[in-house]
Amino acid sequence: MDTLFQQFERPMTDAGGDTYLVFVQGRSRPHDTWEGWLVFERQRDSRRFSTPVETTQPDAQAVLYWASGLSAVYLEGALERALSVSIAPRSIADAPPLAGYGVDTVERTRRLSQIERHVLALFQNIRLTRLLTERVLDQLPYPSSDVMRAVEELELKRLVVRRTKSGKELLCLTDEGVRATGLTDVPRRDERLSL
Repeated sequence: MDTLFQQFERPMTDAGGDTYLVFVQGRSRPHDTWEGWLVFERQRDSRRFSTPVETTQPDAQAVLYWASGLSAVYLEGALERALSVSIAPRSIADAPPLAGYGVDTVERTRRLSQIERHVLALFQNIRLTRLLTERVLDQLPYPSSDVMRAVEELELKRLVVRRTKSGKELLCLTDEGVRATGLTDVPRRDERLSL
């Protein structure tokens, strides 16, 4: 699961005048390593743009140490990378994070349900019954932690399961998930995981 390490004190401004909050995020990977990347949140609409993985470190503290040495020039380049990452056009609007000022339990539940629907819609749009979890996180316009909360809820509802194969985490539809998404006509013979 993704971890928020820190928020930089100073926001950044791009050439067009938009201001961005800058966050350092990371996640534990197999073989006791950590990946780190930067997330830029545009203040006018709260849309988030993530860089690809920027560093791999031996532990979480090392990711934080790496971030402490980032220069303004590096951050400018990282913002350009985040804004230029080629992602398939999104048919859903960006949403604010689940937790935040003024978010009550009812609103949080509504937003979580919306993210769950969008996770399932991603399977429908791509017409596959299993996806790399990383791809799901990259394709949806929500903070990774919120997507993973939605995935956990879908697991409790027995619509998806998480599996690991060759060091990659996969998100797989269960039989109930296949029926719920209407993907019963998609061949599944090659999607059995021998773990």
